[in-house]
Amino acid sequence: FMSPRPTRKTKSVDAIKNCDNDAHTVLAVANLFWSERKINKAKQWFIKAVKLDPDLGDTWATYYKFTCLHGNDEEVQGLVKKCLQADPKHGEYWCKTRKSVENWEKDANVELMLKLCAKSLPELR
Repeated sequence: FMSPRPTRKTKSVDAIKNCDNDAHTVLAVANLFWSERKINKAKQWFIKAVKLDPDLGDTWATYYKFTCLHGNDEEVQGLVKKCLQADPKHGEYWCKTRKSVENWEKDANVELMLKLCAKSLPELR
């Protein structure tokens, strides 16, 4: 999201052509669709990102935040269940949340980490 708005789509297409199997790239495209209010496309890209790298906690947290806003309770609970099964360990915001001093006792609770990490994510522009 560092590019000017008109060039984001072009840059995302180039990024997908160069690294279509990178969860970070797919997550960025999902966020792009979300920021453009293309909810169904964003959801498809979030699902793809989670499948590419289930160990990336930032993807789970962003998808959780998205689903809380645009999904129903059943979808949210299904996402939490899948995240618990994946038990993610990596990601910039995920690790920052897990390793934060105030969260050290909560580290084993993946569902709580998911919610805390989702809260710590920056807002879309």
